[in-house]
Amino acid sequence: MPEFRKDPVVKRWVIIATERAKRPHDFARVKEEVKTTFCPFDYGNEHVTPPEIFAFRPPDTEPNTPGWWVRVVPNKFPAVNP
Repeated sequence: MPEFRKDPVVKRWVIIATERAKRPHDFARVKEEVKTTFCPFDYGNEHVTPPEIFAFRPPDTEPNTPGWWVRVVPNKFPAVNP
């Protein structure tokens, strides 16, 4: 049976209903939306970015191709210029 209790910290009344904890279907999971927009920085889209300046990649892979772990490309819209 639900109870009214006074919260001593904020001095307000709260309802404690332990029976509600037995109803997990009330808390349905929200499905995350799958990203469908195009991103030029995603793996496999190297052909749409400027040539890489630096990349961490296995030694047997070519520049500007998939296979990198970290890839640095020039900023097309820099905040400051030299």
